[in-house]
Amino acid sequence: MNIALWNTTPGTFWADAIGAAGAELSIIRADPARCDLALRAGEADIALVPTLTAMRDPDLYDIFPEVALSTWHYPFARIVMRNDLNAEAQSLAFDPRYTTEVLLARLILKEHYGMTPQFFPVDAEEPSWVLDIDADAALIVGDEVPYMRPESYAMDLGQEWYELANYPMVWGFFAARKGEATPEMMLALRAAASAAEQTREAAATDVSPELHHFISDDLRTRFDDLAVASLTEYRQYLFYENVLTDVPDLDPVSFPELDEAEAEEDDA
Repeated sequence: MNIALWNTTPGTFWADAIGAAGAELSIIRADPARCDLALRAGEADIALVPTLTAMRDPDLYDIFPEVALSTWHYPFARIVMRNDLNAEAQSLAFDPRYTTEVLLARLILKEHYGMTPQFFPVDAEEPSWVLDIDADAALIVGDEVPYMRPESYAMDLGQEWYELANYPMVWGFFAARKGEATPEMMLALRAAASAAEQTREAAATDVSPELHHFISDDLRTRFDDLAVASLTEYRQYLFYENVLTDVPDLDPVSFPELDEAEAEEDDA
């Protein structure tokens, strides 16, 4: 089986966990949009799919339960303000490849700060290119962002969502194509999630100081009640902002055979 994981620090964390678990999964690394395309094209059996992508086309995916990518903070996506928050931003430069981050930035600025800047797309290979645009604010996204030190005020999108909604931000689901999720896939993901928690401390010691706190405390692997509550808030915002025409159901796929096997083990 092939699994498509983002070519980002969170994606690396999951890839290392899959290796540590010995799960029979061959890993494809790509940007989030390409991971989704790999799943749709049949190049991958499982993919880490951006939350917004799955919400827009829920009929295309089997969302796996138990595992997801969520965080309390997210140092890889920041809004950089030219001035402090006392001066309203009239314009914001962004890289249009990062749909989830762009939408979240729009929501946070409007709901949390009462700002509705005009968004200007920038064809940028690096986050620093977005900063070079003459705008009141810039949205920078990428693995380089934690190491960038802009002179002006910067807001962490993950932290801003937590302060707005009081829940961690759910960035992605693990998904298969509709009707194709199997118990074997679920078991492999379970093993990876378990290995991720067992190896988290070691993983946090092998990264830079900028990422130590993120790996050890902020990065979450479970599709739990906090993640569900966060998704409920997020879906409502998307509906009220007319991003979604309705609030779709995102019920994860179930595996009765696994539940029955676990019940038999508990009874044994």
